[in-house]
Amino acid sequence: MVFYKKSVFLLLLLLFLSVTLFADNVISPGKGFKISVFNHPELSGEFFVHEDGYLYLPLIDTVYVNGLSFLDARERIVGRYKQYLKSPNIIILPSFRVSILGEVKKPGIYNISGFESIGDIIALAGGVTDKANPGGVRIVRNGKVIAKVNIFKENSEDLKSKGITISPQDVIVVPRRFLPTLQEWSILISTALTVATIVNLIMNLKR
Repeated sequence: MVFYKKSVFLLLLLLFLSVTLFADNVISPGKGFKISVFNHPELSGEFFVHEDGYLYLPLIDTVYVNGLSFLDARERIVGRYKQYLKSPNIIILPSFRVSILGEVKKPGIYNISGFESIGDIIALAGGVTDKANPGGVRIVRNGKVIAKVNIFKENSEDLKSKGITISPQDVIVVPRRFLPTLQEWSILISTALTVATIVNLIMNLKR
């Protein structure tokens, strides 16, 4: 019971933050919504706005949301569900896609809500590899680096204080560390010793 109350509280808190932070955020193709319909898992999921400006949703088919604010789009979606469900309990949160590239274990495109820290977003990609430089993570927007982040020292609040937020279609790049890892050093040294041994053997054969 306590766990249920905490879960409900967290969902309501996220909903409040969504309405507060994204109320004036204009919906456009590529942006999306994480929709949870209580007792209807078949209607729940993450849905993205298509190029035609429509959301394609189970049961209610299409909803045109292009150009609406997040709050207006949410009200339109809930209104459509009310035509089919009696007193639906619906949680709608913003969702959008970002790309995570470089020295992460599972590079790719991931869905986020915008509340996550850079570290949390990178964790979605399996975390950094042992070759990564976590102090030089770059946020790229429209082909330009807009920020350089140390994921071990800066969180989402630090970035917001600098006016930096993660937006749809951003690319997060984790660069490779310049210095070799211990394993790479071991391989380099082993290779160098092998080459030296071969050269020494050739020189001895020539004598």
